[in-house]
Amino acid sequence: MIVSANLPTSALLEVKVKDKISDEKGTSGVVKAIQIQETDEYLLFLFALADDKIISVRKIKNIC
Repeated sequence: MIVSANLPTSALLEVKVKDKISDEKGTSGVVKAIQIQETDEYLLFLFALADDKIISVRKIKNIC
């Protein structure tokens, strides 16, 4: 699965530990931990990979 800011938030929330993911820059690997940081403006998804790399995806919150 390729993760990016273009994916719906619901799809990012479905990523689980042990899933294989990649980003648009060529970083890929197996997820070993997931952290989600939230501010008033955006959600930051941090996917820690088994090889100690991190894929981060920043999603702007839709405010209605």
